[in-house]
Order: sequence, then C-alpha cells, then structure tokens
Amino acid sequence: MNKDISIMIVDDNEPIRLVIRAILKNEGYKHFDEAEDGVSALKILKSKKIDLIISDWNMLGITGIELLLKVRADQEIAQTPFIIVSVEGGDVSMDRAFKSGANDFVSKPFTRSELIASVNRVMGQTA
Repeated sequence: MNKDISIMIVDDNEPIRLVIRAILKNEGYKHFDEAEDGVSALKILKSKKIDLIISDWNMLGITGIELLLKVRADQEIAQTPFIIVSVEGGDVSMDRAFKSGANDFVSKPFTRSELIASVNRVMGQTA
C-alpha cells in the first residue's frame, strides 16, 4: 500500500484531528492537511490534490455529509476516497453516509486498528 499519499483530516475537534494524524503517522503516512470545518476543507481541496479525506460528520456550518455531497458533485474531486468518522453510529447513519457517497464509515470512539483497517480498505479499493 502506498503510504506517500496526501490525507486531509476534517474535524472541528482539534484533539481528534491530532489523534487521527498520530495514528496515521505512526503507520507510515507523512502528508497531512487539516481543516476544522467543511468550508476550510473545500478551500484546501480546490488548491491541491488530496488522495483521501477523513471527515467528522457533526461540524458547524458544512457538516461532513454536506462536505461529502459537495465533493461528489465536483467533477475534479468527485473520485476522492472519503471516510466519515462519527458518533452518529447505527444503521441509519451508516446507510445515509454510504448513500451520500462515503467509501467507509468509522464510529467514534474508534480504535487504532479500526481506523487503519478503514484506510487500508478504502485505499485498497482505489489502488
């Protein structure tokens, strides 16, 4: 698996962004961008190539699902793999995420192995 990819972590909770980044960095990934909301994430997505988006569902302004829908609607970035991370567990939330175009869904709180398995699964699909 190619670890030389650019990963964007979108979450309004800085400690969660730091945890996700630390887990992925420990796994060998090196290139990260962070955004605290969907608006900031879209600006980054318009300015550089991102290979994977990991986004929280519940954020002020543009939610993770709204961000996902905007990404899927934009021809230039529509194919970017997208993982939703959320406390909104359950079949209804997962179903909504997948119907909106998510490649995977990780429930909070998550373990290191759950996050890594999700990234490996999603990036394996696009390889």
